[in-house]
Amino acid sequence: MAPVLISSTPPGLLLGQDSPRLFPDRALLPALFSGPRDPVAKAELVFVTDNPNAFGDGVEAELSLGIGLPMLRLAGHATSDAVVLGIEGAAFARFGLQLTEREMIATDWVFAVPLVWHRGHHWLRLRYYHTSSHLGDEYARHFDVEGMNFARDAVDALLFTQLFPIAGAYAGARWAYSVHPEDSGRWTLRAGMQLGHSEGTRALLPYGTADVEIEDDTDWTPLVSLQAGVWLPEVGGRRALRFGVGLLTGPSPLGQFRSERTAQVTIGVSGSI
Repeated sequence: MAPVLISSTPPGLLLGQDSPRLFPDRALLPALFSGPRDPVAKAELVFVTDNPNAFGDGVEAELSLGIGLPMLRLAGHATSDAVVLGIEGAAFARFGLQLTEREMIATDWVFAVPLVWHRGHHWLRLRYYHTSSHLGDEYARHFDVEGMNFARDAVDALLFTQLFPIAGAYAGARWAYSVHPEDSGRWTLRAGMQLGHSEGTRALLPYGTADVEIEDDTDWTPLVSLQAGVWLPEVGGRRALRFGVGLLTGPSPLGQFRSERTAQVTIGVSGSI
């Protein structure tokens, strides 16, 4: 009788595939860092003109706590072929510094569940996306105003392509299936570019971004956000923080004041945690 060979190798490995894995490498969940409401951690001074809130033009501060975590690697094993499911979340708080009381103007909340498919140096992201905004209690009492019920539940798709090693471009669309106020628009289109990367031996590495959003809720008026700065040195073996300046013009990124135009210059630190 001929000998029978029994292999202990899992069938998936014989086919050149990896089995699903919980909490894979953080690099498998890519993050854009150009939009005013992408889930990042940041601390910025904001120099505002054409201010839609009642404080008027002047200096404000914006703080956010944001995080993105890959939860499950469904297929593949690297940033060239993986399919990854994750979660993202952030809370943004805007404070007015025009008065000594430092009153909170509004808070914006973002929660998302992205599914990312990597293909070579490119990736496609499909995502459930929720955002809501709340007027600050101190601001409401100070000016005797009531906030509106501003919220969106949406699905979106965004494609990122690496043009060359230090430059990438992206474009996408979002459709909100549930909106408040109920007569709000539902479509958002977005496109942009980012230059630079966080890998290298230099202490400071430059970066730059350009991001444009248009929404039917704001009559397709473009919200333009530009940034430039440097990645700061590594902390714990990876570069997580950037120092930069930014320019934003168009509809206010604060959901409670979305229907009004603004212009602002920012300076501060942002990044992932």
